Amino acid sequence: MMRIINRIMKIAGDKALKTDVGRLDLSKLPSEVTEINDVSYIDDELPGHKMDIYLKRDGTKKPVLIDIHGGGFISEDKAMNRLFGNYMALQGFTVFELNVRLAYPEFTVFDQIGDIAQGVRYVLDNADLYECDPKELYIAGHSSGGVLALSECLLSVDPKMCSDFGFAPRDYSYKGLITDCGLMHFYKKSIAYWGMRKMIFPKGYTKDKRYGYLVFEENPCLGKLPKTALITNSKDVLRKMTWRFNGMLDRYDIRHKVFSDGADGHTGIIFVPYTEGNQATLQKIKEYLLT
Repeated sequence: MMRIINRIMKIAGDKALKTDVGRLDLSKLPSEVTEINDVSYIDDELPGHKMDIYLKRDGTKKPVLIDIHGGGFISEDKAMNRLFGNYMALQGFTVFELNVRLAYPEFTVFDQIGDIAQGVRYVLDNADLYECDPKELYIAGHSSGGVLALSECLLSVDPKMCSDFGFAPRDYSYKGLITDCGLMHFYKKSIAYWGMRKMIFPKGYTKDKRYGYLVFEENPCLGKLPKTALITNSKDVLRKMTWRFNGMLDRYDIRHKVFSDGADGHTGIIFVPYTEGNQATLQKIKEYLLT
């Protein structure tokens, strides 16, 4: 029965991608932004190892923004964040929208975290091609992508976590983190979230030391996070998770701020970053992170 439910969820996720991308109003794409699509950050041509890049080419070095799409770890694609990437490029970033290999049935969240690590390595090694300043490094994630972005951030401040994940020590760090309507309490105790975890983690995951790092409230390195911006709104179905994570950051005395204007729902600033209100929010986030 569980396998049937999982397959139904996977099929529904695949259908959601077509629906969501079809909802994007691409007439709102800004003409000032250059798009470079389907760049392989690992030389295997897998869709899960490609990225799209957005920047305003003007010959100046720009802060780097790594952005991870949502989709409950099992669905969606970088195309979902195309408008968001363009409008963050308008704010002065070079934006790298990363795909990862989708979880279930073959891959897991641990594989996705490894994908992001290799994607970031590619970005840093090729910064000059895309007018980047590799010392000005930021990362963002929407929904489940918020979990992946936070995990990558924690890896950059915790050598023991790197070792336990089988990664080499990091030679870079992040200046800031953005979680957008983040799934920041995916490990909550409920039947629905238990079922999701069974899909996206390998068998026996609760005894896997890597999983322990992702139970964020028990991770002491949370206190080493960089400046953090939390995005939500009154119609975001996961808004309580953002406010819960906000409380965790309060306890660790991390410099952070919640941006909760508007009522555009869970995918609001991703799908309609061009509204006056959302453009103002993006401007505020940029000013907050970069100053």
